[in-house]
Amino acid sequence: MPKFRFETTTSGQTTAFEEELDSPEMASPRAIEKARAAMVADGSDTEQSGSVTRVYDEAGYLVATVNFSDVLPIGPDAAQQGIGDPPAEEPGVMRSG
Repeated sequence: MPKFRFETTTSGQTTAFEEELDSPEMASPRAIEKARAAMVADGSDTEQSGSVTRVYDEAGYLVATVNFSDVLPIGPDAAQQGIGDPPAEEPGVMRSG
């Protein structure tokens, strides 16, 4: 299996680790998992909103970038939502689907 290097930068500090994945397509979902886990462990979503995880393949090419702000919950009920939960339904608003 190919190895990928995950580099997470938070507050100007970068941590890195390598992980084997089945394919480059798995890099972004794995980076999102890691970002969510880091935010939950820290407990301060807003302080990490400028953090980013970049994933490189074995040749050193960037294959995925995940900004922590992209996985933060949004909207008025964000404080009550879990990280990555879909937005709460608004009463009286119909959505097409």
